[in-house]
Amino acid sequence: MAAHSSTTLGQDPCISKLIMLLLGERLSGKSSVGNTILGKREFDTGIMTTHSSKRKGTVAGRQVTVVDTPGWYVGRSTPGSVAQELGRALSLCSLEPHAILLVVSAIGDFSQGEWRAMEEHLRQIQAPIWQRAIVLLTHGAEIPRGTTAEEHIRGKGKSLLWLVERCGNKFHVLDSHARDKEVKVQLLLEKIDRMVEINRRPREIQERLYTQVRESLMMGGGKQGEDMEMLVMQDMWTRQNQQVTAVVPIETSKCRPAAFGLVLLGRRVSGKSSAGNTILCRRQFVSGKRTVHCVVGQGEVEGRTVTVVDTPGWSLYGLSNPKQVRLEMRGSASLCPCGAVCTFLLAIPVDSFTEKDRCAVEKYLSVLGEGVWRSTMVLFTYGDELRGRTIEEHIEETGEPLRGLLGKCGHRYHVLDNNIKGDLTQVIELLQMVEQL
Repeated sequence: MAAHSSTTLGQDPCISKLIMLLLGERLSGKSSVGNTILGKREFDTGIMTTHSSKRKGTVAGRQVTVVDTPGWYVGRSTPGSVAQELGRALSLCSLEPHAILLVVSAIGDFSQGEWRAMEEHLRQIQAPIWQRAIVLLTHGAEIPRGTTAEEHIRGKGKSLLWLVERCGNKFHVLDSHARDKEVKVQLLLEKIDRMVEINRRPREIQERLYTQVRESLMMGGGKQGEDMEMLVMQDMWTRQNQQVTAVVPIETSKCRPAAFGLVLLGRRVSGKSSAGNTILCRRQFVSGKRTVHCVVGQGEVEGRTVTVVDTPGWSLYGLSNPKQVRLEMRGSASLCPCGAVCTFLLAIPVDSFTEKDRCAVEKYLSVLGEGVWRSTMVLFTYGDELRGRTIEEHIEETGEPLRGLLGKCGHRYHVLDNNIKGDLTQVIELLQMVEQL
C-alpha cells in the first residue's frame, strides 16, 4: 500500500518495538481495539475482561505489544481487583508504554461521571500519562456521515473536549469492522511515532506545538482539527535535525488566549479548595472537608482557559498520611493539560508561620524536584484577616521563616480573599503574575 511504502516513520531502532497500553471503562471496546491493532484475534471479546494481559504481533514489519486491562465502572463502585490490575498493567509493559490509548466509545455520552471515573482510575498508573496519551474513539462508524471527528468531539460536550485537550489534542478514530481498518491502524502507528519524537524534544518546543494543535481544535473548521495535528507532528518530524524557530501558521481570525495549569499545594486547612473555587468563579472543590486525592477543575477566566489541581494537604500533627500526600503531589503536575503554563501555588493562610511550617513546606515540595521553586509562588489565603494591614506589613511581622520561604520563591506572592464575590480583579492579577513566571 502506498501509505506503507511512502513513510520512513518507525525505522528508528528506539521505537521499532512499540508498546501500547489500553485503558477505558467497561464496554468501551478495548479488547476489540487490541485485536484490530494486532490484525488477529488475541483478546477475548464479548466477555468481561477481569485481568490485565499482554499480546504481541508483527504490524507493518515491526513488533507491537498491546496490553489490555479491565474496564472501570461508571456510576458505581469499581471492584478493588480492577484497580489492582490497572496497577499491574504497567509491569506487563516491561518498559514504560510508548502510547497510552484512552479508549472512549463514540456511542453515547462522555459526561462528568465518565470523566471522574477515568481520572480516579488513572491514578493507579504510576507513570507520566498525558504526554503519551491519545484518545482513541471506537465505533467510528457511528459518527454521522459528513461529520468530522473534531465536530463529533465538540458536539459531545465539555468533558470529552477537556479530555482531548488534556492529551495535547491527540486523538484517533478506529472502527474494528471498517474496510479500511488496516490503513487506520497504520495511521495510528505513525501518529504514535511522531508523538514519541515530539516527547523527546525540549519542553519549550513541545508546548509551542501542542498549543498550536489546541488552537486548531478549539477554533478551526473541518479541515483543521486532526489534519492540523498531523501537519504539526510531521513538521516536527522533518525538522528533527534543525532548530525550530517558528510554528506552523494557523489561519484563524484571532489568537487563542494562553492556557494555565495551577497546582494548589499547602498544609491542611490552608484554604486551597476555597482558593480554587475563587479562581474558577464557582464551587468546583468541596471546602471544609479533607482532600485525599488530587481533584481537577477547569474553567475560563476572561477568555483564558484555566485548569486548577487541588491536592491533599500535609499535617504537622499526624492528621494526614505523609506517604499518600507525597504520592499525590508527585503526580499533580501531570494533571495539567499539555502545553499549559504549569505553576505551583503554595497556599499559606494569613496567620502565624513558624520555622516548623517552613521545614514542612520544603520537605513536601522536595518531591517535585529541585527546580520546583522556579515555578512556585506563594498564595496568601484568608486575605480578609489582614484587617487593614498591607501584606508587606504582615510578612515583616511574621518573621524570618516566612521571609526565607518567599526568598526561595523569588519573592513572588499574591493575596486572595475568598469573601470577595463577583469581582475578578484579584484573579486576573494572579493570572498576570503567573504569566510572567
